[in-house]
This record gives sequence, structure tokens and C-alpha cells, in this order.
Amino acid sequence: MAMGQAIVDAKGNRHQMLGLLGLVTSFEKRRMHLGYRLATLAAPLPGLPAGSRLRGHEFHYSTICAQPDMPLAHVVDATGADVAETGSRRGRASGTYFHLIGLAT
Repeated sequence: MAMGQAIVDAKGNRHQMLGLLGLVTSFEKRRMHLGYRLATLAAPLPGLPAGSRLRGHEFHYSTICAQPDMPLAHVVDATGADVAETGSRRGRASGTYFHLIGLAT
């Protein structure tokens, strides 16, 4: 979130962040996002080629208000349903809510 454009706090106040990514997140309307994820990288990351499949989990209370950058990965939950939190990439900057557990086989 700190790499994004802005964070909206619980009172609705907008705080500018680094702006390396276009992401805007909010804690104004908290919503829990929790569960295991399978991410297939849309672009390479250091040490991982595009198409790599990663297993991990997501746990946060913020909501994405804007995510204008290219997706970092295609992400599905444990049931195979698409997840909106795809991560973002812009140039050499990337970020995600995804916490890596390991490579998927």
C-alpha cells in the first residue's frame, strides 16, 4: 500500500503515498480478505519467469479503490474462483497483498 498512490483512512481522509504504483486503498469501509491463493505470474519477477505458479495466502482489511496498473498475476482462491486482488506492476515496481508460501507444482 505504501508503494501506491494513496491510502484512505478510517475517517475518509486521503493520505498520499509513494506513487510508484497507481493503487489506492481504503480502510474507510473495512472488509476482510482472507484465504489461500494460487497466483500465475503475468510477467517475470526476479528469479521467477512469467507463468510461474505461486501458492500463498491473503489477509487484510483494506479495500481497493483503484488499481489502474497492469496485473502482476492471475489469482484464484482455493475454490478456483477469480480474485480481484491481482497485484500491480508498473515498470520495475510491483506489489501485492499475496503472501508467498511456495512454488506450485
